[in-house]
Amino acid sequence: MSEMTSIKISTDVKDRLNHLKIHPRETYSDLLFRLASQAQTEQPSWHIPLIYVRIRGVIRELRHPIEISIEMDEGEYIMYNHEYRLLVVASDLSLGLKDIIDEFEENWNDFVLQDENTLLGGALVLREELLSLVSGET
Repeated sequence: MSEMTSIKISTDVKDRLNHLKIHPRETYSDLLFRLASQAQTEQPSWHIPLIYVRIRGVIRELRHPIEISIEMDEGEYIMYNHEYRLLVVASDLSLGLKDIIDEFEENWNDFVLQDENTLLGGALVLREELLSLVSGET
C-alpha cells in the first residue's frame, strides 16, 4: 500500500468533490488522482489568426484573418480550420504554420484555379469563400 497523508479542504470543496465522484464509494484519493490525470492530458485548444497566405508563390494579406484552432495530442500540434478545409499535424508550431500556408495554397490551386464548370456544390461554395478572402482576385 502506498503512503498516505492528510490534507484539509473546506466543506464547500468537499461537497463539490462529492458531485464529481463516479460512484459514491470512490475515495477522495482516487477522485483527485483521476482529476489530476485528466488535467495533465486534456489541454484546451487555442486559436491564432492566419493573416498572410501564399498564392501562386506570392505572399498576400487576407481581407480578414482566418482563425486556426490548435490542439496538442501526444506532443504534436493539430492545427485546423474546418470552414476552409485546412488541417495539418506537426511536431513544431512554426512548421505547422508553414504547412497551413501550404495547405491554403493547395486549396487555392484546387478550387480557385480550377475550371469553375468542373466544380460542384460544396466545392463552388469553398471557391467563393476563398476568393472573398483576397483583394483583387476574381
